[in-house]
Amino acid sequence: MTLADTGPPSRRAVRADTGGVVLGEPAPSPEQPVDPSDARLSPTPAAAKVAFSWVDEESVAQTALSPRETSAAGGTAAVLGPDLLAKALRRSPWRAGVLVPFAIIVFLFAGYAATTLLWPLTAVTPTIEAVAVQAVPSAVTTPAWPVEGSGAVAVQGFDGTVASTQDAAPIASITKVVTALLVLEEMPLALGEQGPEYRFTSNDRSAYWGYRSRGESALDVPAGGTLTEYQLLEGMLIGSANNYADRLASNLWPNDAVFARAADDWLEAHGVPGITIAEPTGFDRRNTASAAALIPLAQKALANPVIAEIVAKREVDLPGAGRVTNTNGLLADPGVIGVKTGSLDDFNLLAAKNITVGDTPVRLYASVLGQPDDPRRVEATRALFAQLESELQVEPSVPVGTTVGTVDTAWGDRADVVTDADASVVLWNGAAGTTTTDLELGDLRDAGDVVGSLSVTGPLNTATVEVSLDGDIEPPSAWWRLTHPLELFGLAG
Repeated sequence: MTLADTGPPSRRAVRADTGGVVLGEPAPSPEQPVDPSDARLSPTPAAAKVAFSWVDEESVAQTALSPRETSAAGGTAAVLGPDLLAKALRRSPWRAGVLVPFAIIVFLFAGYAATTLLWPLTAVTPTIEAVAVQAVPSAVTTPAWPVEGSGAVAVQGFDGTVASTQDAAPIASITKVVTALLVLEEMPLALGEQGPEYRFTSNDRSAYWGYRSRGESALDVPAGGTLTEYQLLEGMLIGSANNYADRLASNLWPNDAVFARAADDWLEAHGVPGITIAEPTGFDRRNTASAAALIPLAQKALANPVIAEIVAKREVDLPGAGRVTNTNGLLADPGVIGVKTGSLDDFNLLAAKNITVGDTPVRLYASVLGQPDDPRRVEATRALFAQLESELQVEPSVPVGTTVGTVDTAWGDRADVVTDADASVVLWNGAAGTTTTDLELGDLRDAGDVVGSLSVTGPLNTATVEVSLDGDIEPPSAWWRLTHPLELFGLAG
């Protein structure tokens, strides 16, 4: 076999002949002419790229036959020849290819952090919510009733009447309150008006003595003179004159039976049940009512300004009768404004009194029936009023420090909203006020900041107090901001 048959030697054969050093490309075959223009034989330009440009040929020649160790699987091995990578240039970790992406990442994180840490909390503002507040009810009234007879009490504006019994009893001249209401419905008067005049004769004076002989309450009349409608009402309600009541009623209703039917109709139409009327004076024992039924009657009477004006008078001068003193001895007490006495075998009193509780005007009502005499009916009524006044002292309906709302945040902080003072209204007999709250947090975040008000409304008055935060509302932590971007940006569902 000739050289021509085998072709040019391989790199491995050349490396073996030169002791492991590669000296270049294999030489051309002798049969092949050498082309002087072959680029492989031309000097390499300085600007051309050369592999292993860092290799020093002399160093390669000196280390070509020097053995060196290298790591291999299962241990180390001796390698003959130079380490061509020993002086290769290492790539710097701070090269642009590393620094630029890293800088971008740092910039993005810094931007994210700055955005989340400085982003306003408009999408996660704290929420304030009212909680149900139950007002404290007043104590149930327990009146000390008269030892004899019956009694009832009420406070204007509060539902219901409290009574010792629902049994009816003769009401005597309290009947005249019903008569006055019926007369004024048929012949109304405004304050300051006198109404029509009624002429009296000597026969009327004789009739007056007839009333007295029968033991009825009556006032003398001006024989040959006149009394106005208003004056007759004064004599009937202040002096309890039966003859005055009969004169007014007989002018409107032909007899007692017709009057009784008119009275029943009026009482039913005006929501005053429990009263039975047989005639206009009260001398008939069939005129009856329970003590409780008289309370609404007093309210209706005092709602009429003419009656209210008359029953409050302690005395009056009337033609024919002279000076007439009110039969209601309780008018001597401060605040008492009427209404009417009545007596047959027993003594009755229906009365009203105005008081002030705190800054709130309050009207009290009391009635007693079946008392043994006039002084004891006055004392029994006075005692009922005194007890009502003691029960109507203002007590807190919602005490100071009561929680009326809460403030919650998306990051878990919480604060209560509490009352800054007692909210007190006038209450009686187990009644309780109703509460309403008006809360607005806005930008307030510190303990003590006023964030609204609480109102308690009772039957007679309303009390309003400020409410405030009982603790600081802390802002979210940096960690919460960084880890809750969706909530911060308002993107959470």
